[in-house]
This record gives sequence, structure tokens and C-alpha cells, in this order.
Amino acid sequence: MKLVYWIKSNKWLVIILFLATALRVYNVDFQSIWLDEIHTINEANPSLSFSEMYQLMMITEPHPPLYFILVKIVFTVFGYTTFVLRCFSALLGVGGLLAVYFLGKELMNKQVGIISALLLSVNYFHLYHSQDGRMYSMLFLTTTLSFLFLAKFIKKPSYQTAVLHGFFAVLMIYTHFFALFALFAEYLILLFFILKPFKTDSKKFFFFSCISGLITLVLYLPSLKLFFAASERTSIWIPIPEVDVYTQMFKEFFGQSEIVLFFVIALLFYGFIRLFESTREESVTINPDKNELNFSFFILITWIMVTLLIPLVLSFVNLPMLISRYFINILPALIILISIGIFYIRNHIVKLGIIALIIVFSLIDVVIVKRFYTSTYKTQFRELSLFIQKNKKTDEKVVSSLAWYFPFFLNNKEVKTNLIENNLDSYVAEMISGKEQTISFWYADGHQRTYNPSQATLDFLNANFVVDLNSDFYDCWTKHYILKKDYNPKVDISAFYPLKMLNGDRMNYSFESFNVTNDKIIFNGWAYLENQDALTTRIYVLAFDEQNNYTILNIQNTTRKDVTTYFKSKFNIDNSGFSAEIDKTAFRKGNYKLGILLFDDQNKSKGLVITDKKVTID
Repeated sequence: MKLVYWIKSNKWLVIILFLATALRVYNVDFQSIWLDEIHTINEANPSLSFSEMYQLMMITEPHPPLYFILVKIVFTVFGYTTFVLRCFSALLGVGGLLAVYFLGKELMNKQVGIISALLLSVNYFHLYHSQDGRMYSMLFLTTTLSFLFLAKFIKKPSYQTAVLHGFFAVLMIYTHFFALFALFAEYLILLFFILKPFKTDSKKFFFFSCISGLITLVLYLPSLKLFFAASERTSIWIPIPEVDVYTQMFKEFFGQSEIVLFFVIALLFYGFIRLFESTREESVTINPDKNELNFSFFILITWIMVTLLIPLVLSFVNLPMLISRYFINILPALIILISIGIFYIRNHIVKLGIIALIIVFSLIDVVIVKRFYTSTYKTQFRELSLFIQKNKKTDEKVVSSLAWYFPFFLNNKEVKTNLIENNLDSYVAEMISGKEQTISFWYADGHQRTYNPSQATLDFLNANFVVDLNSDFYDCWTKHYILKKDYNPKVDISAFYPLKMLNGDRMNYSFESFNVTNDKIIFNGWAYLENQDALTTRIYVLAFDEQNNYTILNIQNTTRKDVTTYFKSKFNIDNSGFSAEIDKTAFRKGNYKLGILLFDDQNKSKGLVITDKKVTID
């Protein structure tokens, strides 16, 4: 009965929670896990002991262990899958929504809490990190809870509230090292109320504050080794911040949507105007019970400014550390400040209208402009691995400078792969020196590493190998190098006899360029079987003589994302391109016409088209 009564009393909050859950769970596993998420997958592997996990994190992970411990437990209970990982982050995201409601309610009132939860439910930045298998949605949650219990402690200092604040503060700093800056902001706030208490004397408040701080310190001791390991780094991939780094970060928090940003900035200014118009007091003491607005702004502005300024200074005197996702723990403060601005709009219709506009334009930005649920924006390690898995022979090596990131996909209970950690130039150099066998292999790379081998590498590869399979995915790519002496493709087209122009399953194709010079035949184009993905389709170009005898030409597969886009296909037909540059000396004298043959063993489909492209060899 109590639950039913609570739901009736908080029906708007329940509706918002359902909306937030739907937005965070929908298509949660659509994207492949990217580089950082693979770190989570590897370090929280349920087959590792907690000791092994901790040792691995000392080497590879510059973050505290709480999130990884929880993920490891979740994997053990619900299964070691990316879906489980992403759902856990989504759940933490919904928890953050509930926490920001309670914080808004604690600082101001229930209406501010409801508005804050509603704005957060459609916030792009929070939504993105709620579908990311990293600790950022948890950082949002634990920071919000820490400031919630800070506010409760200031309002009612006691042993209980001191212990609760100390406990939630340690949860916050166990989530991410950037939370230490937020903790410093909390201690500055506590220092103010020690000097200017409003309900109890300074000594008593100082005593309770010491209890809170001591609990946090003692509970944090097990993580100090990781903290010192992270602090000893002398280099990092993060660049020196630009002068507008925080301006750009603020825009990122609201999805770079100009209309949403217009309302956000206007409401923040209006909130400050109301603060300046509030009754001036002779004393600098802040009484949360009598002046919620002053109390809220003092907490929220201190929270934001300290968390922003300390890392900025450290980025110039030590190592750069300004990455927008690290600052997700100030988003709760910004959301509540915006909600306070909305709360003070007197006209009820105007207030509802502004909220509706922010919600509508935020959803348009997420669903239509950014195509958050349907477009690819994370490195497609999963799709690349599936392509290799479907096409490689059992004993073939997969070489990559990112080999550490592929075992989840290519070395598991179902799939076994010989993964080699090396870049292409070094691996080829080892083949040249005899350290590695000159045999067929796959090479995969990505995360902004493009195909750019040295000339010596290219010369060796061109002399010894044929690239018979080549595919580009979002932010990653792979090539299959097969020895020329082993490249003897055989295809059976007897099922198509007597040959017609179109044979077998329906297909679309195009020779986009076709040139015959004095010594070469150069062409490129695309072809795909209809009503299926092209991921496992093999493309062959055949040269038929006048007796319909055929020769398989040496072509290279190319990735053609534009083909999928142009035809607005619901299937992935990116792997549909081909190109070739063939010496005429490979042909005997005579007249030839070219055909395109498509085979897909997985889908048990095949098609052959005899094209209008002709070659005469004199």
C-alpha cells in the first residue's frame, strides 16, 4: 500500500523515470564497444580473480576500482556480454536521474527536483554516457548522492548525517579520480559553515565534519596505490587545453544544439538575476531553511567552479587532463541551476512552454539530428571481428597494433585465434628478416590509425601477397593478405549453364570506371546480392572468351559505405566494392567480356551477371 501511495504521490516522477529508462535502454547494444569499453570488458572479466583484476588495473587503467568491481559482479551473475555491460550503465543513468530529483528537492523544493529530472531525462550528454560501458554514468550518480548528503548534513549536523556524507563521498572518489576535485569543493563548503554556522556552534560542526572526513579517508586507503600509480604518469594522450575548452565543453553537455543552448543560457542568467534580486542580509551566514536560493547557489556554484578550476591549473603545471566526459560530475549542478531559473518563471503557461520546447528540441536533436539510435559513432571492433571470423581460415594469424583489444571477440569459448601484437611495418620487417614465416595473414587496425605502410613494406607485400579481402568499418579496418602462390581461387559456375546475361539470385552492380590502356585494364565498381547483408559475400570478376571459358581476375575488395547510403538499404552492403589494375599480358589474344560473380555461402545465395564490358587483346 505504501508503494501504491508513493507512486500516486509521485506520478510525474514515475512517468519521467519510465521515459528516461526507455531512452537509455532502447538499442543499448546497437554500437560496438569501443576502445575504453574494451578496457572495462578485459579488466572486469569474471574469469579473473579480484587480485588479478587489481594487478591488471595497475598497468592499464588510470581509474579507481569501484565501477570495475561492480561490473565484474554483474558479469558473474548475468553473463559476460556487452549487452549486460551497457544495461548496467543505463541502470546507473536512471539512478542518476532519481538522485538529481532528490538533490533538487533538498536544495530548493519538489518542483525543482521534478524539472531537473525531466531535463536530465533527455539530456544528450547524460544519455550518451548511460549507454557507454564506462564509469561516467556512475560518476554522475555518486557525485549527486554525495552532494545530496552534504546538503542534508549541513542542514542537520549529527553523527548519522556525518557518517552518511562520509560514506557517499568515498563512493564518489572510488568511481573516478576527478571526483577528488568535487570532494575538495565539498570541504570548502564545509569550511564556510564551520566559520559561519547557522544552526549549531563552530566546534560542534567542525567535530561532525571531521567524522565525515575521517570515514572518507579510512575507506579510501585501499585505493591509494592506484591513485599514486595514476599520479606518477609523466605523459598522456590528452592535448594541452585550448582557450575555449570550457566553452566547447558546455556546448557538449547540451549536444551542441543551438536552440537548446539558447534556452539553457537564458535560464541560467534568469536564475542569477533572481539571486541578485533576493533579500540582502547584513550577515554572510547562509540559512538553508530561510533562504533556499542563496544556499542552492552557494553549493552549486562552489561545486562547479572548484571542479573546473583545479584541473585547469593542473593541466598547465603538470599533465593535461581536460576531457569533457571527466566533467560529467558538474552536469547535475548545471541541470539544477537551469531548473531553478525555470521555477522562478511566474507565468505558468510560459514555464510549461519553455520546458516543452527544451524537451522537444532535445529529442529532435537526439533522434533526428544526431540519429543517436541508428547511426554509427563508436569504433566497430565487433563488426570487424565478425568479418574476420566469418572469412578467415582456422590457422591464419591476425596481426594488429591493437591486438589487446580483440580477445573478447576473437579468443573466447566459441572462437580461437592466433592474435599477434605488432604493427604492419614491424611485422613485415620480421618476415623479411626471417623471424616470422612469410605466410598468409590478416591485419587489423583502427582507432585513428590509417593504412599508411612504408614503401619497403608496400614493395614486399605487393611482391608476395594478394589482398583478396579488404573491409573498412567505422574507425577500423582489416585486410587479408594471401600469398600469391596460394591465391588460386576456384569457382563453380556450372549451375548457371547455359549462360544468360543474368544468372542465379538477383543482384545489383555497376562498373563506375573502366579503362583499357596499351598494357593495362583498370576498373572499379560495386556489386551486391539483393535483400541481404554483404558482410560474407565474395566478389569475383571473370573474363569470358568467345567459347565461354573463363579466367578469374585478380581484384581487390573495397569498402563502399556510399553504396549503402545511396540505396538507403536496410542491409549493410558496404562490403560491395571492387577494383583492379591488371596487366594485359595475363591474357591470350582474343575477345573477352567481363562478368561479375557473387557467392555467399552463409546465406546460400549466388549470382552471375555477364556485363557489357569488353576487352580485345591483339
